[in-house]
Amino acid sequence: MEKKSKSTNVYVAELMRLKKGQESRVEKEETTQLAVQPKKKRIRRQKLELEYLRNLVGQLGEQLSTLEAKQTSVLSDKSKLSPEMNAPSIWKGIAERQLKDRARVEEQNRKLRSSLNGQIKLATKLEKILRKRPRDEEIAVLLDAKRVKPLMSKIMNPTDDEIFADQLAHVQCAHLVVDKIFGEQEFLDPSATFHHLQVINDFQPNTDVEFIKKASSMLPFNIQVTEKALWRALAEEGTKKDSYFLDRRSSTASIVAQSYGLNFRAGNFHTNVLGKETYRKYKEENCVVIMWKWVVDPIEVNGTDFHGVRCHETGWIRLREVNLDRFSSDNDHESSDIKSSTSTQLQSYTKMTMQFQDDIGNQELQVGALTDFVIYLHDTITEVCSKIVTDILVEEDWNHNSWVSTMQL
Repeated sequence: MEKKSKSTNVYVAELMRLKKGQESRVEKEETTQLAVQPKKKRIRRQKLELEYLRNLVGQLGEQLSTLEAKQTSVLSDKSKLSPEMNAPSIWKGIAERQLKDRARVEEQNRKLRSSLNGQIKLATKLEKILRKRPRDEEIAVLLDAKRVKPLMSKIMNPTDDEIFADQLAHVQCAHLVVDKIFGEQEFLDPSATFHHLQVINDFQPNTDVEFIKKASSMLPFNIQVTEKALWRALAEEGTKKDSYFLDRRSSTASIVAQSYGLNFRAGNFHTNVLGKETYRKYKEENCVVIMWKWVVDPIEVNGTDFHGVRCHETGWIRLREVNLDRFSSDNDHESSDIKSSTSTQLQSYTKMTMQFQDDIGNQELQVGALTDFVIYLHDTITEVCSKIVTDILVEEDWNHNSWVSTMQL
């Protein structure tokens, strides 16, 4: 019995072991089935992701092709437009011209304002000086008119021969003071350009006021052309155009003396004057000097009659030749050798005084008219004469260069 029970126990244990083994196999199979099931889902998900990525790559490829096509189109358009873009713009030229015009107008306005301020100061000073002169009644009380008038008449009314003799004596020795006149500080800089007018008190009898004009500039003509042009403009043709009579008393290659009557009109300014003048041209080794002395009696200025007033002027113009050397730039197609051009330095100095009789009438009216006369004489006549000189300079330069070209041929 005991053996039988042992065998039974062994059998039961074996059955239990087999049962456990069967259960473990079942669990393993279930675990294997569970493990296999997620692997199929992952494969399916990976397939879906791969399909999505393929579609995305296709879309991105299409977009890249589109962008490349657009870039190619833009580059081709730029290459078509590049010649126009490299060409100079028409608006650039217009803008540059407008900028230059604006700068020129601003500079002109600045000069006009400066000139106006100078004219106001000049007019104020001149009127103050002239208003200090005694009236006719005061002179009659303080001085014996019968004794004074013959002396004043002699001073104010010398004969024509006496006037021309005095002018000739002046111009014949005026070259002796050229170095002193143009040795002033203003004239030491050869490149300086200016045109000044000064009004100072003159302590000479019967003058009271003195006008001094100084100028310096560089002219782009040689000294031969400049000399001929200025001599023509001043001594030969200066008073011909508007004169109603001209009496040339003497004329040589270096001296001209003449008397004239002149009606001058420029804009709203007009005047009638009688004058006598003598010019002389003097040549040195390195310069040419033109000297003059004249007297002018204003007869009428802007409708105001004048009498008892006489203007005296002495003047010097010095011309010196200047050689300007310049180098051409590296970008020029011309030779890089030194190029030499000849210009002329012009320096001028004039002094004008006004002589008054003490017994002139309507002094108040003449004072204002005389102020206008002096101001316009400086500005208007300077402008007109500059234009005349410029035209003659161009003509003389043309004649000179044409003659030189003919000689070379």
